[in-house]
Amino acid sequence: MAKPRSKPQLALDSAHNADRAAGIAPDHWCYRFFEHIYCCFDDGQFAELYQAGGRYPISPSLLACITILQFMEKVSDRVAVFNTVMRRDWRIALGRDDAWEGFDPSVLCNFRKRLLQHGWERRIFDQVIERLEALGLLHGRRRVRVDSTKLVANVARLSRAEVISETLRVAVCELWDRSPELRQRPDLIRLYDDYGEESWLGRGSEGEERLTRLGRDGYMLLALFDEIEQPRERTLQCRELLERVLQEHFTIDEDDQDDGAGGDLSPVERDELHKRRLVSPHEPDVKLGGTGGNRWIGDKVHLVETADGDRLNFIVDLLVTDPTVPDVKVTTQIVERTGFRMREVDTIIADGGYASGRTSREAHERGVELIDCEHQTATCPAGESTSRWYVRKTTILIRFDQAVCAQCPLRAKCTTAKTGGRTLTISRDYEQLRADRTRAETAQFKALYRLRGAVEATISEAVHCCGLRRSRYRGEAKRTLHALLAATALNVRRFLRAELPAGGLDHGGLACAACDVLRALTAGCRRTWRWNWRARLSEASHRPIARFTTYPTLGATRAHATLS
Repeated sequence: MAKPRSKPQLALDSAHNADRAAGIAPDHWCYRFFEHIYCCFDDGQFAELYQAGGRYPISPSLLACITILQFMEKVSDRVAVFNTVMRRDWRIALGRDDAWEGFDPSVLCNFRKRLLQHGWERRIFDQVIERLEALGLLHGRRRVRVDSTKLVANVARLSRAEVISETLRVAVCELWDRSPELRQRPDLIRLYDDYGEESWLGRGSEGEERLTRLGRDGYMLLALFDEIEQPRERTLQCRELLERVLQEHFTIDEDDQDDGAGGDLSPVERDELHKRRLVSPHEPDVKLGGTGGNRWIGDKVHLVETADGDRLNFIVDLLVTDPTVPDVKVTTQIVERTGFRMREVDTIIADGGYASGRTSREAHERGVELIDCEHQTATCPAGESTSRWYVRKTTILIRFDQAVCAQCPLRAKCTTAKTGGRTLTISRDYEQLRADRTRAETAQFKALYRLRGAVEATISEAVHCCGLRRSRYRGEAKRTLHALLAATALNVRRFLRAELPAGGLDHGGLACAACDVLRALTAGCRRTWRWNWRARLSEASHRPIARFTTYPTLGATRAHATLS
């Protein structure tokens, strides 16, 4: 497929100028979307996604904007393409006229594949952010707020036995379809009859006898995989998947083992299962995460949003991590990424999950009145001091003398140790944490921290309006793309209702400038347009030519203009 070329005047082939019939107000969102979102994309920017030669592709700028609208309204690929044909507001926003016939919905799927293959997951998100910066909507932002939410993977929540059974089904079907020479084997015939179709195991399927049977059938199937002389890549993946599940859920007594499945096979206790075990054979890289009763299968999304109480805020960065990674582990990465993108930011507002120092807080609550890190001394509530410090990698261990603690009248309130003296474990950054706690009690800090709560509303809007909660696609890179597209759709939604700064607009591009010229030429004319568009290549200049005609009301002069 040929590389797309930049065609700025192609934007004049537009329902934005052609469709002025009654029914859509002049200040409708579709006009602003066309002028500032659609026109900020250029087909030439996506040339790296295509190869030289062949027919020209459908405009990648058009596909990017359709994808944004798709997430703004939470619709499927098929419905999104349908809306480009049937809905006037979509046609105006995308610069399509009444002759637009749409395309096959699979084109959107192929476009996302091209983005992922070239590592362009953030391209659409970054392009919208650059447009917001050009419009002055991110100028002077000095504060941002951070919070995380869950991104549920597009897989079913399976029980332990269902994970093993579904893995067996995937492996059996692969072996049956790709290895016809093994179809006469009685053991493969039995396995295909038992696991060849999806089945619900029902309650009571977690028993040891049931799990042991699944394990023996799994090792029997694993031995059949070893008989294939030239396995395909997909076959090797299924074998590795099956082997991984068996190793995670079963143990074999090596003393009694005579072959893959003939040893003393026993299921692993539920409490001993690894936290990063496979939870679905259809998405091997997905993990089970969460805290307390809030557990899910998927990823964790960290949203970085501007935090200005008197201005409309936008998501300026997004980070997708493993759900088992604590928030505090990504704090440094978020600070570095935010500083690189927005150099004016000097304050990042986050909750306690992004801060460290829990052990030092516990030491403070136990009654230690003074810890002098400069002179390495600590004083207990009874006034006794110690200089026995043991510096570790991230903490400091402090010990008090056993003889002094044994005679202290406050011992029962100070420590529960039956022998030995009082011990404390504090962070190596204790002085900074103590200063932060003192600052946290001030009215200025409390007023600043109140700005953090609004990020919860941003998460709610992203979930309910843009579909952030559950991923549409499978695969780690696709889940990241889903989160970025949802954040992009949220930014566009907010931009469409924002008040643009006076004199700060940077229309950029011939298309938007031409639209302003057209409005000036047709001032006083009735807003009923008859549009004739002919996009052809001039033999002399090889540039597209646009022609338009308006029919004015009484007393107005006829306007006719040509762009070439």
